[in-house]
Amino acid sequence: MAETTPVNQGEIQLGRAKILEDPTQVVLSVIIKDNLIISGSSDKTIKIWDIDSGKCIKTLEGHTQGVNSVAIKDNLIISSSADKTIKIWDINSGSCIKTLEGHRGWVMSVAIKDNLIISGSYDKTIKIWDIESGMCIKTLEGHTSYVMSVAIKDNLIISGSTDNTIKIWDINSGAFIKTLEGHANAVWPVVIKDNLIISGSGDKTIKIWDIDSGKCIKTLESHTRCVASVAIKDNLIISGSIDKTIKIWDINSGSYIKTLECHTDWIRTVAIKDNLIISGSDDKNISIHPITLFPNELDKFQQVINSYWLPEYLEHQLMDCFKPDKD
Repeated sequence: MAETTPVNQGEIQLGRAKILEDPTQVVLSVIIKDNLIISGSSDKTIKIWDIDSGKCIKTLEGHTQGVNSVAIKDNLIISSSADKTIKIWDINSGSCIKTLEGHRGWVMSVAIKDNLIISGSYDKTIKIWDIESGMCIKTLEGHTSYVMSVAIKDNLIISGSTDNTIKIWDINSGAFIKTLEGHANAVWPVVIKDNLIISGSGDKTIKIWDIDSGKCIKTLESHTRCVASVAIKDNLIISGSIDKTIKIWDINSGSYIKTLECHTDWIRTVAIKDNLIISGSDDKNISIHPITLFPNELDKFQQVINSYWLPEYLEHQLMDCFKPDKD
């Protein structure tokens, strides 16, 4: 992974959060596509929200239990549920195209690669499905407890489980490759960044692992309860926890940067795209947090100048005064 400049706490600025309220739901999963947020909730529905207006523009109904996970590919939404099914939806019409059945327990997580859907379930298995036919083409067995999360990198599937382990599998053959051990409690989320796996756990920590060696290279500690969700943007890790906070970390140094306190109950899910952090909670709200990352103090000063109208000649003079002297 290419090294990026470490981020200092003062170099991240958070804007005022926008709250999307829907009092009927515990928000279990959120993802972002363009100007839309897609959420899955305990009220058995998937909702599509417009980020600018904060309005729900579609509600997708069909699951008979809570929606634990949502993913997106082009114009398709993939959802997994406690009703033991996976559904494929058309994002434009909101109609359900097909239902995938085969798991014997809650389906906790879905991920997509090309024409394949990967799912992880309380039945301790990972299944690989063909999107076009809706058929299960492989079942991967090896975890000894619930599979809470799945992620994909190239030809690898990464799975996290309540057996406290992470496993790596070959997506083509379905073969088990290796087990990553180190968490002292259930592994909830797993995500991938370049050659790194980032995991969150009931042991209150986030761990960063090297995929090739399977070794844990950093452990991030600050949350006081289970880490339920993690997301990645560039060199930032965003984590959401049952302790009701969101934390921002530097992936290279492993250092803690900032805490967001915007929910009054468990945070189940976080996502990040461009300059927005999205979070969903048991308080039945979705929060949108604008975030600005300043690579240096000059960029921060330019942001201040841009917020006022100044004659062009005066703006140049101010910026020239701020620049460091050259030898």
